[in-house]
Amino acid sequence: MGWEMHITRAECWTESETQPIGSEEWVQLVNHDEELAFDRRNGEFHAIWKGQETCWLEWNDGEICSKSPTQPLYEKMLEIATALNAHLRDDDDRPYLLPGDLLNPSWARPATKTSLWQKIIRFFKK
Repeated sequence: MGWEMHITRAECWTESETQPIGSEEWVQLVNHDEELAFDRRNGEFHAIWKGQETCWLEWNDGEICSKSPTQPLYEKMLEIATALNAHLRDDDDRPYLLPGDLLNPSWARPATKTSLWQKIIRFFKK
């Protein structure tokens, strides 16, 4: 069992069909990316990255996903999302925006508290 990351244009990855990434867009992206290649043994839209069968991506129902991506594959997914004018989300629809977010997601970082000194300075700047 594992978790998945989803490249989608929808706000909720389960609704990817409402704002789909087209299969033709996926095919074009893979065909023009030297690091990606289709592996038809696992389906028409299944691609492997850098010749590693364990690093795979698959288009289905308007989204592209991968199960438990490694840090390098995660960064490749960010690159793909940018190229397709989409974004990267996990199974719980939390956004992943930066290369460091896989291990230390920005949505999980606690908000920094404003110190008393910062509050005083802000008060007098008004």
